[in-house]
Amino acid sequence: MNRQVPADISGQERPIRVFGRMMKKGLLAHAYLLVGASGAGKDALAFSLTKLLLCEKPHFGEDLPSPCGSCAGCLKFDHQTHPDLVILKPQGAMIKLDQVRDLQRALSFSPLDSQRRVCLILEAQKINLPAANALLKTLEEPPGGNHLILTATSVKTLLPTIVSRCQVIHCEGLSVSALMERVIEERLCSSDSAQFLACFSEGSISKAKDLLEQDVLSVREDLLNFLKSKREKALLMLFVLSKRISNKRESILLAVQVIRTFLRDLMMLKGLRRKDSKEQKEPSVQILFNPDYENELQAISHRFSSQDLAEHCRWLDKMEWLLDRNISREFLAESVLIFWIRKRR
Repeated sequence: MNRQVPADISGQERPIRVFGRMMKKGLLAHAYLLVGASGAGKDALAFSLTKLLLCEKPHFGEDLPSPCGSCAGCLKFDHQTHPDLVILKPQGAMIKLDQVRDLQRALSFSPLDSQRRVCLILEAQKINLPAANALLKTLEEPPGGNHLILTATSVKTLLPTIVSRCQVIHCEGLSVSALMERVIEERLCSSDSAQFLACFSEGSISKAKDLLEQDVLSVREDLLNFLKSKREKALLMLFVLSKRISNKRESILLAVQVIRTFLRDLMMLKGLRRKDSKEQKEPSVQILFNPDYENELQAISHRFSSQDLAEHCRWLDKMEWLLDRNISREFLAESVLIFWIRKRR
């Protein structure tokens, strides 16, 4: 039987091993809080731990603990029909008091099929104050045979009293190299673009896929073509490109983040040129977000001073602030792009 970690929770081997050891020794806590950035894999880990808890014949070997995949508990989990699995998630913008009350009623009964019941509370940072206060009572004295697994973006988004009653597990995203392997293995983009996508996705394969749906590689290519164009052509391109990237709020924010990767790489390349000749011979691709565009960025870097680039970084920070205050998106897009024409040396 294949007992490898599922692809969507790769990178979470350590918390799985710790959880498995505690489960094997009968030392499980009654409540766990999985925290991590959006896309870090905490929800996938929560469901994976839940299946392990509901499995009738879990495997505890030298490798990672894993559910058997064939018992009644596993099959019911897979078909989303397990009576001892309760899932709580936001209704609209929040998790509300009525939802927690319903949960408490469910937990007051003994598990139906399994030795234990598992309650998943997803996006717990969205629980409102009355619901959070009600949940505290359950976390303080949960009925026997029940385990709660909460997910949240950060411990800071929850009441300290909730955090203190849970075992906290931090979910880290994949490393750049591991994410690159996933991107290439799943053929999400060309191998040339894989490092950019891996760096830009902050350790999350789901974010990488979302970015591809937003056509991030095409946005990056258009922006690079604009940056490297001669002044006359760039002026013609400015209005067409600004219209495209200001189509909606998400589009302009995506373009700004891509431009930030160019700014970072340009500053890195300018710094490399200031080193002695021996250090210059060392490959720079490992420290760039856009190694496939290194030659083009080298040429562009001569056109701008480090001070100019730093100034543009500060403007991008202000631009995002202005975007939240309903300033014209097209005006802001033009102001972002015109820097590359106005400051060119």
